[in-house]
Amino acid sequence: MNAPGAPPTTPLVAPPRRGIYDTAAASAWTDGFLTGNGEYGALYYGVPSLEKVVLNHHRFVLPNGSRTVPPPHNAARLAEAQDQALAGDYTGAASTFSNGWSLRWTQTFHPAYELRISTPGGITTDSYARTTDFRTGEVTHSWTDASGIWRRRAFVSRADHVVAHELLAAPGRTVDVTLGVNTALDGVPSSVAFTARAGVTHGDGYLDLRGVYPAGGAYGYEGATRVVVHGEGASVTASGQTLVVAGAAKVLLLTKLGRYETPTAWDAGPLQTALAGLTADYGVLLSRHTPLHRALFDGSSIDLDVSAADRRMSTGDLIARQKANRAAIDTALLERMYDSGRYLFASSSGVLPPRLTGLWTGSWDASWAGDVTTNANVNLQVAGGNILALGDAMQGYFDLVLGQLQDWRDNATHLYGARRFLAPTRTDGEHGHMLHFDDDGFPGQCWTGGADWLLYPLLEHYQVTGDHAFLKERLGPALMELALFYEDFLTRTDADGRAVFVPSYSVENHPSSTGQCLSINATGDIMAARHALQAAIDAATALGVEQAPGQGVERWTMLLAKLPDYTVNGDGALAEWSWPGLTDSYDHRHIQHLYGAWPLHEINPEDTPDLVPYARRALELRGDENYSAHGSLHRALAHARLKDGAGVYGNLLKILGNNMVWRSLMTSHNPDLTVYNSDAAHAIPAVLAEALLCTRPGILELLPALPEQWARGTITGVRGRNQVSISVFHWDTAARTATLTLTSAVDQTLTVISRRGIASISTTAPVTPSTLGSHARTVALTAGHATTIAIGH
Repeated sequence: MNAPGAPPTTPLVAPPRRGIYDTAAASAWTDGFLTGNGEYGALYYGVPSLEKVVLNHHRFVLPNGSRTVPPPHNAARLAEAQDQALAGDYTGAASTFSNGWSLRWTQTFHPAYELRISTPGGITTDSYARTTDFRTGEVTHSWTDASGIWRRRAFVSRADHVVAHELLAAPGRTVDVTLGVNTALDGVPSSVAFTARAGVTHGDGYLDLRGVYPAGGAYGYEGATRVVVHGEGASVTASGQTLVVAGAAKVLLLTKLGRYETPTAWDAGPLQTALAGLTADYGVLLSRHTPLHRALFDGSSIDLDVSAADRRMSTGDLIARQKANRAAIDTALLERMYDSGRYLFASSSGVLPPRLTGLWTGSWDASWAGDVTTNANVNLQVAGGNILALGDAMQGYFDLVLGQLQDWRDNATHLYGARRFLAPTRTDGEHGHMLHFDDDGFPGQCWTGGADWLLYPLLEHYQVTGDHAFLKERLGPALMELALFYEDFLTRTDADGRAVFVPSYSVENHPSSTGQCLSINATGDIMAARHALQAAIDAATALGVEQAPGQGVERWTMLLAKLPDYTVNGDGALAEWSWPGLTDSYDHRHIQHLYGAWPLHEINPEDTPDLVPYARRALELRGDENYSAHGSLHRALAHARLKDGAGVYGNLLKILGNNMVWRSLMTSHNPDLTVYNSDAAHAIPAVLAEALLCTRPGILELLPALPEQWARGTITGVRGRNQVSISVFHWDTAARTATLTLTSAVDQTLTVISRRGIASISTTAPVTPSTLGSHARTVALTAGHATTIAIGH
C-alpha cells in the first residue's frame, strides 16, 4: 500500500497531463467522470462488472404547464403598490403587485436514461483507474486481471454530435457483455411512460428508447444507441430489451438523443439512420472532435508552483488530503480545479449556458429544477467565459439572453406598463417570462436590475474583443432599449427630486426592519440603472445614433443625474437599501449591493476611492448563512476587485475546506456534498484570474488581490477588458518581480498598476509616469506587437 496522500508508485494508466484520474470506481453518479459537447452530456460511473453511463441533453426538461404561460397583466396595480410601499406598507404593496399570482417554477432538467454495460459472471480486478483528459474530453475506465489491461473510453463529439464509447478487451480475451437501458433513476415521475426496444439491423445492434411526457403524449424525447462489434466471430444479438455481445475484440457504442414536439407514432428510423451514417472507427471520430474541443480548452492554464508529485495525485487522494486539513487550501487541488472548471464550463456550454448542474444530472429531482438561475448563479458560472480564452463557449449564453428579449419586453409591458426589458430571475431555456414570484416572500418581478446584470457579460465580450459588428447588430440595440425601461419606470421622486426605485428587490433578501423582500431603492437596482444608462449612452455615441432633441443620450444623461446616492449605514458599511428605515440583514448568501464591485467596475480605488472602504466593510459584516457556493464565490470576486487577497483566500477556503468537491471535481451547492451543483466548479477559475490580473478599459493591474499563500506562479491566456491579451504572466513575491507578455489588438495607451510598488520597470514599449502615482506607469502599445513588461517591486 502507498502512504495516504501519496500517488501510486506504478499507476495503471498515465495520469493525463491536463486532466484527472482516480483509483476508485464511482459507486454513485455524483462521483462519475464527465464529458459533454454543450448539447449532449455523459456521466460515466459504476464498477467493471456493471458500468453505467447517464445520458443527458441540455434541452430535456419535464413539462409542468409553464412553457406557454405569459406573465400576468399586473401593470394596473403598480401605482397602488408604489403608494403603499412609499407609505411604509411593504406587505400590502407585495400583495397588491402580485395580484394573487401563484409562483410558477421552471421545468425541471432531467436525464434521458442510463445505459448499462453488464458482464455476466462478474469480473475480478487486480487494479483499477479512471481518467478524464481535459484536452480531448475523453473519459476512460481501465482495470487489470490475470489477462492484462481492459479498457473503456468515451467522449461526446462536437464534430459529429454523438456519444462515442469503445470497449476494448484485454490481450487474448473478448468483450462479452449485455447492454440495456435503465429508466428507473432517482425521482423519475410515474407519469412519464417509457418504451425500450432492441434489435439488429445489417449486423449492428440498436438500443432504442422513447420517453413520453405526461402532457397527453404531445411531446417527449428519444434516444438510440448503435452497437458495432469488431473481431473474428464477434456477434451481437437481441434478447428482449437488451443486446448481447459475444466474442468481440472491441465494441463501439454510438448514441444520439433528440426531442419530438408533435404526437407521432414512434419511428426510431431517423436516429438509427443518422448513427448508421457515422464511421465505426472510434479513433477517427476522436480525431475529428479533438481540435474543436481544444480550441475551447487549451487557451489558458495556471501554475501555482505545485510539485510534480502533487500533480500526479489522484482526485481521491487530493480531496482526502484537503479534508484532513480544512484550515488551509490544498494548493494542488486548487490548481487542478482551475483546469477542471474551465473544462466543465466548456463541456456544458453550447446550445445553452451551463445549468445549475452544468449539463449533467443522474436524477429527475434536481434542486431548483436544475435550471439556469439568472439572479446570481449563471453569471458566476460565466465569470471567466470572456476572459479565460474559452473560444466561443460563451455563445450559448449570448444566444439565450438575446433570444429571450421579446419575453423580457412582455414582462416589462405586462407587469410595469413600461417599454422594453424586465428580465426573469430564472429560466429553463424554453422562455424568459417572469413567472417566478408571489406575495409570500418572493417578489421576483421587483428585480428591475436583472436585465443589466444579464446583459453585462455581452458588454464584457465587446470590451474584450472590440467586435464592432457585435455592438452594432446585437448588443448596442439591446443596451439602448433597456434605457427606455428606466425612462418609463423611474417616474417617482423623493423630496430632493431624486428618482425612487419602487418597487425594488435586493435578490432574495429582506430588510431586517420589515421582513418583506419588496422594498425601495435596493442598492443593487440603483447600481444596475446607473450602469445601464451609461452603457446606453456609450453605445449610442459609439454607433453615432441620431436622436431627437431631448431624447436618447440627452434624456438618459438627465436621468442619470437624478439617480439616488448610495447610503452608508450606521456600521460604516455600504447599505443594501438606500432608503430611510430599511436596515441591513447581514446573514445572507446574496450580495447584490456589491454589484458595483463585481462584475461592474464602479467601485474601485481610482474612480470611487470613498466607496471602497464602505464596500469592504459590507463584505466584512456579511454572514455566510448556509455557505452556499455562489455566495462564497461572489464574495471572493468582490474581494478581488476591492484588492483584498485574504478575503479571496478565505472565501475559496469555504468551498475547498467544507467538503464541497466530488471526485469528478464537480462541486456542491452546500457543505458536505449535499447538492450537485456547478457554481463553484465553473467560477473558481475566474476568481483566481481576478486575484492575479484586473483589467478594464485603459487599465491593467498586476496582482490586485494576491493571497500570500500563492507566492510564486504563472498564468497564461488571460484576455483583458481592453482588447489586450496576456499570453503569459509570472510573479514571484520572494524575488519581488512580476513579468508579463501581452499583445494589444489596437494602438492604445494603457495604464499598468502595481500596488506593491514599481521600483523598476523594463519593457519593449515606451513608458511614461502616470497621474495615478508612483504605483502606476503609462505604456504605449502598438496593435499586434507582443510587448514584455518586467516590474520590480
